[in-house]
Amino acid sequence: MHDAKTLVHTAIADEPTLARCVHEVKVSERRKTLGMTMKPGDPGITVHVPTGIPAQQVVALLTKNRERIAAMLLKSRRYAPDHPVKELVGGEGFLWLGRSARLRIVDKAEVPVARQGHFWMLLSRDARSRGGKPLIDWYIREGQAWINRPDEAQYLWRRLGTSRPMPAIHVKNIGRTRWGAHDGATNTVRLAWQTFQLPPQLVRHVLVHEFIHATGVSGPPHGPKFWRAFERARIGAQQEVQQLNELGCRLWMGDTTIDTTPGSP
Repeated sequence: MHDAKTLVHTAIADEPTLARCVHEVKVSERRKTLGMTMKPGDPGITVHVPTGIPAQQVVALLTKNRERIAAMLLKSRRYAPDHPVKELVGGEGFLWLGRSARLRIVDKAEVPVARQGHFWMLLSRDARSRGGKPLIDWYIREGQAWINRPDEAQYLWRRLGTSRPMPAIHVKNIGRTRWGAHDGATNTVRLAWQTFQLPPQLVRHVLVHEFIHATGVSGPPHGPKFWRAFERARIGAQQEVQQLNELGCRLWMGDTTIDTTPGSP
């Protein structure tokens, strides 16, 4: 596979226009067709090549898909990650379901983090040394409570009209690259805590996305049948994907800094 990868790289390098668009080549015995992927912020596309395809055939297929590659590059640059690092000082802003609240450091508190009204997030001074973890734990706890309300997950699942049992839903820290994930083996949906910074309609979008997987739609995971089912369940799903991409690349992922200057608040 190493030789095949080198041959593909060499063939692509002979086409300067394509070479500028390709970041990586991966050759796999398990793949049946040529594929292209790209994550926001990547410098170019990753080409997924089945074993045995001649290098010139890969180049021909990439050339045929130049417009698609250009669209992928444009999307990646537009949605390149720009996640903030939050400073744990009074006045720092945090989002909860799309609404902004300001941080207030308090000396005495029953819990490390609490929300006060619509405008304040209270953080115990003692908890600041733990960085973003107390706030992440708060998002997990409050996100779970919000999603467990009968007018949220249960309502959305009933609307799908499936006879399958509703998945268990857990809000967790699942990394920085996924809003949610469905495990078919355990019929479990995991939602990223970061999701609860989004407006409610986009949180529901993420949940319905995972619910569609849970209904057992046939075909590729995000193929035409999946999207038809998603659009039927949630009118405007494609437009919401764009909103999710635009907002998601700027959400807080948990990184923090603390001003250790003597006398700092």
